[in-house]
Amino acid sequence: MQLRTHYVSPAAQAHHVLAVTAKAWRVPPSSPHAVARRAPYGHVPVRALRRLHAAALLTLLPHSW
Repeated sequence: MQLRTHYVSPAAQAHHVLAVTAKAWRVPPSSPHAVARRAPYGHVPVRALRRLHAAALLTLLPHSW
């Protein structure tokens, strides 16, 4: 009888096992990027944040006619 798991691939299952083990043993993540990968929406590169900020500023500036 085959076990049913919610993992898509063996790599995803291995990643989950390592994450649970690291959490149980209180092993700190290796980088800020690794911490961001645990977040619900993942890592956002600095360049993307700068582009988003610049676009938001352009929409807030008053138009000169």
